[in-house]
Amino acid sequence: MANVLKNISYNCTFSKLLVEPGETFSIISTITNSSPRFLSFLKLEEIFPKEVKINNTTATVLPGVRNTVTHIFTTYMMPRSKLERHVTACFSQRGRYLFNGADITTGDFLGIEDKTQHFYTFGELVVFPAPADTSMEATLGGFFGDISVRRFIMEDPTLSIGARGYTGREPLKQISWSHSARMGTLMVKEFDYTVEPLATIVLDINIEDTDLIEKCYCVARSVCQLLEEKATPYDFISNATTGGALARWHYKSSGLGKAHLFSILEGLGRASHHSTETFSHTLEKLRKLSGGVYSHRSTLVILPTKDEEKHSQALTARQYLGGTMHFIYVDEVAL
Repeated sequence: MANVLKNISYNCTFSKLLVEPGETFSIISTITNSSPRFLSFLKLEEIFPKEVKINNTTATVLPGVRNTVTHIFTTYMMPRSKLERHVTACFSQRGRYLFNGADITTGDFLGIEDKTQHFYTFGELVVFPAPADTSMEATLGGFFGDISVRRFIMEDPTLSIGARGYTGREPLKQISWSHSARMGTLMVKEFDYTVEPLATIVLDINIEDTDLIEKCYCVARSVCQLLEEKATPYDFISNATTGGALARWHYKSSGLGKAHLFSILEGLGRASHHSTETFSHTLEKLRKLSGGVYSHRSTLVILPTKDEEKHSQALTARQYLGGTMHFIYVDEVAL
């Protein structure tokens, strides 16, 4: 009995670490008996978050402590064997969920005496916020219209696509002397319109209403996805507090693609209902990180409610960000 659990090990992994709300994944529990003993009775008591929804299990579910539930499963184990148990589960709400190990109980051959040991494991799973039900493209019609207009009124002087006649309005440095010599009249270089638009998303959650904060995360996700669809590079900053590996997550530099989007969605999934700083401090931080004034920048500010003070602070920040600024008030968005 002193060594009955000495050669027993336990581990818990997941088929996915990042999931959508309602998306199923597998909880894979592995018990290894590396001893030469036959275990006629073994009870596994796994500690899961109370929000988990188990689909296919014969385990007994009991309430746990500190927002947990205990899933109890009994079996036997042959000598030097391994038992792998797959359970299909899902979470319906956004968040960061922790799985805190398990208790394993076994005993002597006759079942007269039992011994229990806790096996510490750290399992973490992040659920993304759900996208907003409303069409963000309709909400951001003016925002994308502004990007499109400035995309085609700014020429890139590094890419010449030909020459055209001189009208007298072009600067002298734009005259193409080689084309002018061949044509016998002044010709100017014609450039392609290839200036890449730059979008900046600023998310503020400095408010007490937790339901409204959850809506902010949904709107932020939908905006990021729409920018991905429009192939518009964007950076992202927020004053939301996150837990775990992204505890210092607050700014993502400009980028595009699945990896860039997933890094932001993971941060939104981990985010709590507490802000790290005021909205004005977030804008000041953006000033230091943005790298200067860009006339082709479009800044999209996501605010929980229409706050005149924050609105004024954002318009002031436009002086050192450049470009145009648009606002989304989440409480006015139909979700």
